[in-house]
This record gives sequence, C-alpha cells and structure tokens, in this order.
Amino acid sequence: MPRLTERPWFGPKRLGWGWTAVAWQGWLVIVAFLAAIILSALYLAGVLRVVAEVALIAILILVAWLTGGAPGARRRD
Repeated sequence: MPRLTERPWFGPKRLGWGWTAVAWQGWLVIVAFLAAIILSALYLAGVLRVVAEVALIAILILVAWLTGGAPGARRRD
C-alpha cells in the first residue's frame, strides 16, 4: 500500500518490531494518542472505556501504517 504522505511520519524501529516516529507529525500523533488515552481513562468507565481505548489503538496503528509503510526492524550489521 502506498504511503499517504510525501515524507514518512513513522519508520521501522531500530530494535524490535514496529514503528517509531521519525518526523514532527509522527510525534504529534503520539502526543494526541496519549492525551486521548488519558482522557478516556479519566472520563469513561467500564466497557465504554475499553472500546474507546481499543479504537484509539487501532487508529494509531492505521495512521502509522498509512504514513510510514509496513512495520519492521532494521538490521544492525
């Protein structure tokens, strides 16, 4: 799937599997995600909170995929 942005916001992690922010837009997405998780923990309860947090995680993964490509790890040779 082609990336939606000209420059990647997220790139493969150096160690492990997944993404890390590589541009200010990626860091902004991470900060917004953390703020939304904290707000959902403070203001939602029970099943609604769990559903909201799962949806937020899915949105973060989708944004990282669409703006950075496939997850993975760079090999350190």
